[in-house]
Amino acid sequence: MRREFERRPRIEGAGVVAIVAIIIVAGALIFSVGQVSVGYVAVIIDPLSGSVSIQGDGQNAKYFLKPPYANVVRVYTATDSVHMWSEAGMQGDFPAVPSLTKDGLKVDVDITVRWRLSPSEVVSLFRQFPGLDWKERAIIPIIREAIRDLIAQYTAIETIEQREKISVKMEGILSEAFNKESTLSNAVILEAVDLRQISLPDGFIRAIESKLASEQLSIAAEFNKTRILVIANATAMSQIIQANGAAISKLILANATRDALNIIAGNQPDLNIGQLTNLYLYLETLKAISETGKSTFIIIPSETGNFIIQLPPSS
Repeated sequence: MRREFERRPRIEGAGVVAIVAIIIVAGALIFSVGQVSVGYVAVIIDPLSGSVSIQGDGQNAKYFLKPPYANVVRVYTATDSVHMWSEAGMQGDFPAVPSLTKDGLKVDVDITVRWRLSPSEVVSLFRQFPGLDWKERAIIPIIREAIRDLIAQYTAIETIEQREKISVKMEGILSEAFNKESTLSNAVILEAVDLRQISLPDGFIRAIESKLASEQLSIAAEFNKTRILVIANATAMSQIIQANGAAISKLILANATRDALNIIAGNQPDLNIGQLTNLYLYLETLKAISETGKSTFIIIPSETGNFIIQLPPSS
């Protein structure tokens, strides 16, 4: 009985050790397996060796092995963005960027910038910014500085007229600035710049609107002036043409009358051309008066002359 009692504790002690060993091995295996999702890379920090490495490429999810005591930091490498705008007392991630134009006018630049991280440069970036605060400490200041430097090259009016050009130029300047910044180690890849608005002071906008309205009135007045001159010239030309036509018509009629009187006088040698002309003109005058309808004349021929009686106009 004593031997059995002595063997039982030994057997139970061995079982406890085995269980503890299994737990330790299982725990080591659990803490030795890491996982990274799509859009992330895992930065592995080994406190014993002091090494820093990465797992994953940001394109696919992945399981990996690591020392159980190593620390893992997951870094987002897919498209990130910052929104800078201010409106009605509200703002985006950051307020709109206040800037001065070439002619000293203050404007507010409303902009969104998108970028991503290069997975191969994440370790260098992590060494520069172990707190993962490269966005606040490097990217945002670079964006603000680039905006202010670029806006200073344009006048207030040019920021309105050339906004698309400024947007394209801004993208090139930011891309170059990210690549030149040593702390970012070429880790930031610019994807897009959306320059939504360059807000000018209300007083300046009102002045522009007033100027445009004055210019439009001036253009309208000049148009009306030109129109009146054209109409006047056309009327004058019309009257000149009508006068020339009437003169030519009268000349033709006079020549025809003269020829007719000469023919009559030639056929009747005893007729006096002067008396005939006076008679013709007299009759034409009476004809013109009668065509007005205001007077009626009765001509009574006689041997001593013609009697002309004017009738009173009918009521």
